Amino acid sequence: MFNRTFLFSLLLFALSNFVKADTVFWPGEEVSAQDLVETMNSQDPGKGWLGKWRKMAAETRDRQPKWLTPLVTSTARLEQRIRYDVYYETLPTGNKGWDFGSGKGVSLIVGPTIQFTFSLPEYLFFPGQGRKDGFAGETFLVRNRIMASPEGQKNYCFSVQLQAVSPLGTTLPGPQNHWTWAPTLLFGKGWGNFSMQLNFGTRWTDGNNTNSALPYFYNVAFQYRIGYVTPTVEITSQSSFDQLYFINAPGLFVVPEVLIGRFAFKDDWKLYYGFGYQIGLNSPTIEKKYANALIMKFHLLF
Repeated sequence: MFNRTFLFSLLLFALSNFVKADTVFWPGEEVSAQDLVETMNSQDPGKGWLGKWRKMAAETRDRQPKWLTPLVTSTARLEQRIRYDVYYETLPTGNKGWDFGSGKGVSLIVGPTIQFTFSLPEYLFFPGQGRKDGFAGETFLVRNRIMASPEGQKNYCFSVQLQAVSPLGTTLPGPQNHWTWAPTLLFGKGWGNFSMQLNFGTRWTDGNNTNSALPYFYNVAFQYRIGYVTPTVEITSQSSFDQLYFINAPGLFVVPEVLIGRFAFKDDWKLYYGFGYQIGLNSPTIEKKYANALIMKFHLLF
């Protein structure tokens, strides 16, 4: 087993170099990230720092596609939003479980190519199943957009992100008392109203990986926008490199869903939501994860 501390240090080094990069790519030409900062700083000082920040966020969003974010697959886009998800799961025992929040929360565009996210409190509720209820750990996420081109141009986006889940909750669905880390590659490509978004990453828990053996995961979503309605289908997986097979690994789901929006109601404020049904595709998933789940989500963009 390789040294995970070294892997994490290498990832942070790579991220730091991406953050310091002089250029981002959009509509086929190079645009200096520093130019965006200078544009932000050159705005009317009467608007204050809040107006300058919102100006910067609006400009960086214009340099990427406008796809909607699927229920499970993470988008490569930078987003500024409040997001809240609810899962209603059918567990392997046949009992039901609720996941309020699901690690989602507030995302902020803090730089021309950087997004930071922290989750709202996530509560797990298992009706009639004793003392399993409780809060999960806090989720933090940093995403760096490497390359992007808006719709009408090359219509793609590529990013990297690092997600961390703290052990501070009163209950956790995974290992207790350890941080969980998930470095991920994010990519999306569009062709007119059709788009594909995919993730590939790894996940480990510091100090407690004897049973997980460097798990990998992959998600892919296909969607087609029809006005304010976007039908979407996702294939999602959670497996590990000690199980080198994709077909019968535990954690394999299909998610048919519908995303609705965006509805603008004030300046840059927009609203959209979605709902779908997650279905376990094989017996290991049903036995070790859950059989199915109704998923609902709400986005407030600002």
